[in-house]
Amino acid sequence: MEKRMTRLIGLTGGIATGKSAVSHYLKTKNIPVIDADVITHQVEEKGQAGYQAILTVFGDSIVAKDGQIDRQRLGKLVFSNKGYLKQLVRTIDPFIRDEILRQFIQNTQSPLTVLDAPTLFENGYAHIVDELVVVYCDPVTQLHRLMERNQLSISQASDRIKNQWPLQTKRNLADTIIYNSGTIDQTHAQVDDWLATETNQTR
Repeated sequence: MEKRMTRLIGLTGGIATGKSAVSHYLKTKNIPVIDADVITHQVEEKGQAGYQAILTVFGDSIVAKDGQIDRQRLGKLVFSNKGYLKQLVRTIDPFIRDEILRQFIQNTQSPLTVLDAPTLFENGYAHIVDELVVVYCDPVTQLHRLMERNQLSISQASDRIKNQWPLQTKRNLADTIIYNSGTIDQTHAQVDDWLATETNQTR
């Protein structure tokens, strides 16, 4: 009998659409999840190659007193300038991709592995996954969630949303859409239905 390869599922959405809640729920179902945000933090830590690469581009002004990169200062810089944001992505992307690949290889015993990446489309990761799942909520809900979660003004939250692909565009490119404007139980039910379909496909 031919052995099936592990399928890599791309999980994304817009900022504050509820992707992390879906990712957490998948973990409770024992689905391996590769978290691109966690990897980004790891490669930016002092002593890592990504750390030095970022300092080479942006200088020591983004370094905090403890020697680590001040992520708030760096975020303020790149989210106010699309050129800087693209430069940051180009700088750390090779390190992130290497770690994604390493973790994926470790999960080959599972029929599914999920790549949780908020900027999956923006960073070109859509081409390395077998299926695209987008967590979607209406734009007004997204804006309010982001303002409340990050303690941002309307203009600050809007700027961060604008630095990502339009949520409608992501929804149009998705193989599966998880609607997350309702209750968490409604969201979980959609994930359960999707998992049931995926399980049947991988048997």
